Amino acid sequence: MGFELINPVGLEKPVGYAHVAKITGGTVVHVAGQAPFDERGQVVGKGDFVAQFRQVVRNLNTAIQAVGGRCNQYAVLTIYVTNLEAYWNNTKLLGSVYREAFGKYFPAITLVEVKRLYNPDCMIEVSGIAVID
Repeated sequence: MGFELINPVGLEKPVGYAHVAKITGGTVVHVAGQAPFDERGQVVGKGDFVAQFRQVVRNLNTAIQAVGGRCNQYAVLTIYVTNLEAYWNNTKLLGSVYREAFGKYFPAITLVEVKRLYNPDCMIEVSGIAVID
């Protein structure tokens, strides 16, 4: 693998993410923020945080596969949500959706609450950096 996930002593024990992604080789791939759009550009799951997350994960998977990669080659994910409560209120369902594509693989992840995304019907967007061997 072209990167190493590290959880240094002295930092809190991470749950569902890694603290550090050290890139050591391979091809670095930047995946633009994936919103809950289907292939026609329509928002999937208006008002349904879990449905939107499912579409975003599907889009992340499609994007990485397009360059010959897999979800477990994402070194970094940045998650933008418009409602942190919606995230926290659905953590079990979101975890299930996440594991369908990523398994028990958790890269360096940052979660940020934002006021609004590009499309006002979008509740979540995720960008990523992957390393393809």
